[in-house]
Amino acid sequence: MAKAKAAGKAPKAKGSGMMIFFMIIIGCLVPFGMPTLLVCMGLLPTLVALVTDTDEHRSSLATIGYLNVAGVLPFLIELWQKGQTMEAAVGILRDPLSWVIMLGSAGIGHLMLYTIPVIVGSMVLMRQEARLRTLREGIKQLESIWGPDVTNALSLDIVRQHKGV
Repeated sequence: MAKAKAAGKAPKAKGSGMMIFFMIIIGCLVPFGMPTLLVCMGLLPTLVALVTDTDEHRSSLATIGYLNVAGVLPFLIELWQKGQTMEAAVGILRDPLSWVIMLGSAGIGHLMLYTIPVIVGSMVLMRQEARLRTLREGIKQLESIWGPDVTNALSLDIVRQHKGV
């Protein structure tokens, strides 16, 4: 906090972003009650990711949030087509299939979040191991052509002193 004051910047309040977010939600409830209710209920996994994501880049929020929005959007369009009535919103929220789709899309986001880095990491590891094998084979070829001194790990100064160069 002292560094922020010394640099002339005001320290950022931690809860101010959440307060603004909830004020927007409350403000949208009045004129857009049914769509806001459906979106708030359907985007619960995204709200949980918003609160619990500690990553600097917010990767879990993005992964879960985008897929969760993709799962909620068809039901939001259905609500708009039905006229945005309370019966239509409650009908969508009572349907178990709509919950499976909305929450399942967030579950796919979780699955992607935890499997893709492992897959990419193993692919990078396999490529690096293949590169290491190629380099070792090259060292063996050099050693057969130039002799065992090629693979010497000593510094050049020590080799010069030892050889009398």
